[in-house]
Amino acid sequence: MTVKVYGSNLCPDTLHALETLSQNGISPAFINVTGSINLLADWVLTRDTNPLFEKSRGTRSVGFPTFEFEDGTMTRNIEDVISRFAAEK
Repeated sequence: MTVKVYGSNLCPDTLHALETLSQNGISPAFINVTGSINLLADWVLTRDTNPLFEKSRGTRSVGFPTFEFEDGTMTRNIEDVISRFAAEK
């Protein structure tokens, strides 16, 4: 199983999530959204259209970190990620 982490190397919550995953033996693919204008544009579209971010829209939250599983399922809850990887073992 793989998981992508969408976030920014400028975001303390993203950095904490990456460290937490590492401590749990999970090596995610990190997508540094703020590292490219194209990635940022794609992220803005995702954030503005995906129901997962309904509560974030209209706030100062950009939705970092967000986790995406191989099947396209997305979550903002790191415990969901840790649980799914634990179930795979």
